[in-house]
Amino acid sequence: MKRYTAPPMEWSCGVLLSLIKKSGVTFEEEFELSMDGSIEYWGQSYEFSSPITAAFSAGYAGERILANIAVYSKISLSCSRCLTKTELAIGGNLRYLFSLRPIHSEAVSNARGNVESHDDIDEDGDVDVIPIDSFQAEFDISPYIWEVLLLSLPERVLCSDSCGGLCPICGKNLNEGDCGCESDSADPRLEVLRDYSIKEQGREE
Repeated sequence: MKRYTAPPMEWSCGVLLSLIKKSGVTFEEEFELSMDGSIEYWGQSYEFSSPITAAFSAGYAGERILANIAVYSKISLSCSRCLTKTELAIGGNLRYLFSLRPIHSEAVSNARGNVESHDDIDEDGDVDVIPIDSFQAEFDISPYIWEVLLLSLPERVLCSDSCGGLCPICGKNLNEGDCGCESDSADPRLEVLRDYSIKEQGREE
């Protein structure tokens, strides 16, 4: 299985600039993207059990393009308590502000032809202003879809709120029934404190 740390190269999410009108009408387009592998993030592997749906909407705000990107999908991830594979619906969205003002020739372009942020990009409130070349017919929003997708991934997931986890002694999944281990067994990590307490009591006597 492939493991991704960047957008798959086969993703094609080009948006034609000519379709975003200054008339005030919001332009909308939806992409259905496949993920034939897992995403490596938060030190975990996220597997996808359904295609990724990315919804792009945009309109002009003065001479800039204000866009919203939303993503939805389903992932499979190990429960953080019992390690059982658990399916979970995810979703998230971010706003972006693109500027069509001329950009300097030294602006750094990535391998897919997009202009990446650099030192002279300013900010507009809580939204970064991202320059795009007004002479290009379309621009690829794959890196921004990827960013929204990563931010929608949970750091941890539970198969249920009442998950009993694994027995710390024998490792049995306690959701499947009692394992028979002594429930009052001390945590071995606390043994040093218990020994210290016994010694202190002996000194007092």
